[in-house]
Amino acid sequence: MKEDRYLSPGTRVRLDSLVDDDGQPTPEFGIVVHCWLDDGIGMFDCYVAFFGNALPEGKPSEKPYVLRYAATSLMVLPD
Repeated sequence: MKEDRYLSPGTRVRLDSLVDDDGQPTPEFGIVVHCWLDDGIGMFDCYVAFFGNALPEGKPSEKPYVLRYAATSLMVLPD
């Protein structure tokens, strides 16, 4: 399991837990919008704006979708 930690808004992340219909991994790339310590689960929880299989450079061509994931589910990407 990855380390539980606060992720600052703007942190670039990758979600590796998704698979396609053939069982192949399909990473999703996103940017943390908000992160907080959720007392109910005792872990950091985050809203992440996801852009699909790559982060855009500059203005995105499509509007991202925002999903909620535990910080432990997210791999932080280098700047």
